[in-house]
Parts: sequence; C-alpha cells; structure tokens
Amino acid sequence: MSLRTLASVLLCVVLAPVLSGCLAVAAGGAVAGVSAARQERSFGAAIDDRVIKTTLDARLRKESIKLFGVYTTVIEGRVLLAGRVGEPDTRLEATRVAWTVEGVKKVDNDLQVADSGGWLDRPADLIMRSRLAAVLLADKSIKDVNYTTDVVHGIVYLMGVGQDQDEVDRVIAHAQKLNGAKRVENYVVLKDDPIRYGFGMTSEK
Repeated sequence: MSLRTLASVLLCVVLAPVLSGCLAVAAGGAVAGVSAARQERSFGAAIDDRVIKTTLDARLRKESIKLFGVYTTVIEGRVLLAGRVGEPDTRLEATRVAWTVEGVKKVDNDLQVADSGGWLDRPADLIMRSRLAAVLLADKSIKDVNYTTDVVHGIVYLMGVGQDQDEVDRVIAHAQKLNGAKRVENYVVLKDDPIRYGFGMTSEK
C-alpha cells in the first residue's frame, strides 16, 4: 500500500465518528468523496473538532478517575459535557479541563451530580441513538449530516448546524418521540447564527 493510500485510509478512520463516512477509496489512493462536502461545518473544522475531542477525552481520563463518566461532543469548537459525576466539584473540574484544550470556543456543562454512574444505561442509550439516526436519515426534509446526536442516561443531546428553525424543530420532534427518552437537550445552532463565528458566546462554568 502506498503512503498516499495509507493516508487516505487513515483520514477516513479519523473522521468516521464525526462524518457520515468515506464513500470509497480509489485504487490509486484518492478518496472518492466524503460527506463533509455536504456539511455546513467545513472539512477543516471537522478535523479540528476531532482533535479537540480526542485531546479533551485523554485529559479528562488523565486528570481523575472521577471524570470517567463524562461524555463529550464537539462541534466547531463548541464543547458539550454530559453524563454523571459524583460531586459538584468534579462537575466544575470537567469544565476547567475543557478550557485547557486549544481550539475550545465554548463549553456547555450538562453533567448531572448523582451517586450512581448509570453504566447499565449505555446499551439502551446506544439503541435510542441508532434509532434517532435512522429516523433523521429517512426524513428527507432534514440535512442529517449536519447533526450530531448522543443519548446519555436516557437524555437525548442534539448538536450541529440547522438550516432553519423549522428543520431544528423537526429534529427535536423526532427525538422527543424516542421510546425511553427522558428529555431532549437542544444545542443546535442555525447556519447564520453569529455564535458560529465566535460572537456572543457564553459558557456555563
């Protein structure tokens, strides 16, 4: 395998969690196409987000075992922290760690303080996430590639860039219909929202 082919394959692997996926890798090593071309988020921003998430996850794990219950999502430098921690101070610590990562523009902390880590919830969460992804893909009035979804302890989190409020409302409605969903938290921004360019950002500490 040539270095060019290897680089193409590695690029697909790196971007797999944040993009819909590479369509094909040609025999000569060129990537035939990726869904980033259809995203409101630029190709470069998608790569930056992946780097931020990988770095943040590593720092959270290194900082303390108490932060192992923190799930992260990153869109255009905006970070969402979700999950459960045992103490209020641990919740604040997660925000502090997030701000140490280069490229972070905003931090939303939705961590819940609870005695139980809720690890048994994860299989059900993954099923709900898969169902929501399938529903969004089937709804042709929604550009599903612009949305990143996760389900943590039954709470549905929506992030991404919406075309307009009607589209976002449709995504929220689909999420609310999920069997087993406790609530839906919407962190989607519209494509013309100034927050995408660093204006008017506020963050929960």
